[in-house]
Amino acid sequence: MTLARYALLGLLRAPGRGLVRIVTLATAVALLGAMLVFVSHSLRATTSNAVAAVSIAWQGPVGSYTAAQQVAAGTTRQTGVAVAMATATAPFASATNASANGTIHTGQGAVLAVPADYLTGFSTIRILQGSIIPGGVVLDQQLAATLQAGIGDTVSLAPTATATPRQYKVTGVAVVSSTNTLFAPLDPRAGPAPAQPPAQIAIMPIEGFAQTYASALPSLTAASIGTGAIPGAQDGVQWQVQARIDTSALNGDPSSALQQATSLRNRVERSLPGQVQFVDNLAATLTLAAGDALYAEALYILLAIPGALVALGLVYLAALGTAEEDRRALALLRARGARRRDLVTLAVVESVALGTIAGAGGGVTALTLVPRIVDGPVGLGPAGAAATILACVVLACAGALAARLGASLGVRRGQVRDQRVGSSGEPGRAPLWQRLWVDLVAIATSLLVYWFTLRTGFAAVVSPDANPTLSLSVYMLFAPALLWIGVTLLLVRLRGRAITWLARRGASTTGGTLGGFLLASVTRRGAAINRGLVLVGLLLAFGVELGVFASTYQQQARVDAQLTIGADVVVSTPAGSAARLAPRVSAVPGVSATTLVNHTYAYIGPDLQDTYGIDAATISRATRLRDSYFIGGGAVDLMHRLASVPDGILVSKETVTDYALAIGDLVNLRVLDAASGAFVVAPFHVVGIVQEFPSAPKDSFMVANDTYLTHVTHGAGANGVFIRVDGNATLAGRQIAIAAGGGVSVRTIDEQTRQTVSSITTVDLAGISRIEEVFAVILAAIALTLLISVALAERRQELATMAAIGAPIRDIAAFLWSEAAIIVGGALALALALGLLLAEMLTAMLTHVFDPPPDALAIPWPYLGLLAGSAIAAAVLSTLVAVRRLQRLSLGTVLREQ
Repeated sequence: MTLARYALLGLLRAPGRGLVRIVTLATAVALLGAMLVFVSHSLRATTSNAVAAVSIAWQGPVGSYTAAQQVAAGTTRQTGVAVAMATATAPFASATNASANGTIHTGQGAVLAVPADYLTGFSTIRILQGSIIPGGVVLDQQLAATLQAGIGDTVSLAPTATATPRQYKVTGVAVVSSTNTLFAPLDPRAGPAPAQPPAQIAIMPIEGFAQTYASALPSLTAASIGTGAIPGAQDGVQWQVQARIDTSALNGDPSSALQQATSLRNRVERSLPGQVQFVDNLAATLTLAAGDALYAEALYILLAIPGALVALGLVYLAALGTAEEDRRALALLRARGARRRDLVTLAVVESVALGTIAGAGGGVTALTLVPRIVDGPVGLGPAGAAATILACVVLACAGALAARLGASLGVRRGQVRDQRVGSSGEPGRAPLWQRLWVDLVAIATSLLVYWFTLRTGFAAVVSPDANPTLSLSVYMLFAPALLWIGVTLLLVRLRGRAITWLARRGASTTGGTLGGFLLASVTRRGAAINRGLVLVGLLLAFGVELGVFASTYQQQARVDAQLTIGADVVVSTPAGSAARLAPRVSAVPGVSATTLVNHTYAYIGPDLQDTYGIDAATISRATRLRDSYFIGGGAVDLMHRLASVPDGILVSKETVTDYALAIGDLVNLRVLDAASGAFVVAPFHVVGIVQEFPSAPKDSFMVANDTYLTHVTHGAGANGVFIRVDGNATLAGRQIAIAAGGGVSVRTIDEQTRQTVSSITTVDLAGISRIEEVFAVILAAIALTLLISVALAERRQELATMAAIGAPIRDIAAFLWSEAAIIVGGALALALALGLLLAEMLTAMLTHVFDPPPDALAIPWPYLGLLAGSAIAAAVLSTLVAVRRLQRLSLGTVLREQ
């Protein structure tokens, strides 16, 4: 109790020094706490985004309508299931509308049968006109346009080519989304399978479907499922149960949510033994999200740890400012009989007191700051907030104790070393890491790994299984981590020798001038100046690395978004209506160019691939085509080559490899003939190889001339418009949506960018970069303030002696000004070089995240100027304060100090 009381009284006797240590420690801990809170929030947001993207969580194939009703009822009763409904899909061989304008026929399509209340549970259907009514049929927009049918018309659907057509009254027109999921082949053993969605869809109430339509077709079983989802390929009725789970049943990061979702599905299947086995769309999505989350965590580690370590280094610096007073107090206690254990107890009590206050303050700061940065609640709850504050307190106590002991031991070791030098004339033995040259080995290894990465194109690989792991993640961390370690140890090894050498050479040429005295002072203060250079330089390098990498990342997110969506604004329309829409879109203010795109599918061998029909002459005006997208020529050359060959086609690199294709080869593709509804063979000639293309998938796809593609498919024409806009894409998108009218989908690059950076396939760095950039600026100011304060504390007797012999304050202050200038100048140079190299390394290590990779780093000059300005301003202000304190020094008291 006596020691504890003494420790607390010691803090109260010097409240200023205690406050400085608390503020420094609280800022460092707030950075750590903010990163913990943000990462936790980000991973939960990843889970929420992944779950929200799944329109149908489970699809369970069953053998009959009765079985579907029973399984749906049993599934709905399970805890954690929001809704389950019996549905069905089936083909139709043809559709006919006998109207006043004549009889109109169309080819194959698909029927979707759903309950009347389906829209209350699922969002895969959007009714444009009318409603789902028993005995009627709702046509999707494409089928309604083809048949020229509206509400009140009677259409005929033929289940098979030989079956008697069934007549239904049209009760509505709708847009069907998630067709890839709705009409996918349902094989629980294989899981979700890709397939081409049907071009034309009719929606029926499932009761009427079961009575009037399904009897003409066989019911499919898992064993009889074929290629599915290709118009005409499904030859029977696929009865199924669609389910959506309660999202509140899932929480935590994607990996935890995946385990919870899998456990819930297993429980439901166990409760319905032998009745159903679900195709788990949700698990497939969460598996991908869990892999993406590993990228996020690796990125956060790479970006956050250096800043956190440097921030804790400032805590040591703050403790070092009181080390001399601590040494005298400890010496007095030892003289009065205190044991070493008592001194450790004293340090622990003092550190716990400081750490509790600073940790609580830092935790509250983190919890207050992060919601403002992410523009919303972080979803921690009272228990999570309490755990965060507790973690901050523990970290603060540990950091305060380590800094306290380190500073005290540093002073004592310095005295012992000085005594050894004085007695023997030789310095003490160097630490083991210096004798082993760990610093140079670390730097050499870092550069070797970086070179190897550039040479081999290494990229981390995610293994998306039930428990995703990031393959070779340690390797990915080597280059930047070893560079940090190596540079830090090298600076420690130098101990300011380079600064001392340069100052000594300068002092020898300036004689007895004030400049000579200043340089002579620098030769004696080389180690202290080097200490400041290490802390401030590494801190600013952390800020430079973070700012440059985050800026590059955000730049590439927009490039990636344009590649994903296709252009600044993209309008998706029913086939054939894009051409009529393009003139209206072109008249919208801000639209500078448009081009038509026809997205369809074609078979090459057994592989179904996305195929894009384009106007090669105009596409480069409406979207950006990079030379890196193509092999064997630039974008202009390949587009000219495609336009000059009517039946020309650009084939993806993967397809060229798989099918041993070469430029000029004839390739026969199977395309869907819109007139007959059957697949026909169409000849194309390979004119080039493409790696990336706007809106195309990343693996296999083809690009052809739309004129020829429409000719061989007898299609209606383009179903999309790529639009380049000048100015705000979001505003232009709203105006384009108004001009286009209903029945179309309008997407903008701004929406896609937000979706891209929140998916963590390209990780959201906006939030964490704002957190760390703010703290980097604040910590840079604190570091310079502490360094000047420590320099004044260490030189009090020296400066007081100079004042006592009559030196003017301005000349005395020059010693502090020169030291501050050397630290700031050296730190800025070190930060710029090291920060840019680290950002370049990090970009190379994570090249797989960028699609396409950046051509060069994006330099955020305003932020770098703010970072440098904060350091310079802090140095100037803290030096002015130190000079003011010099003027108030009690010379007698200072000179009497031992």
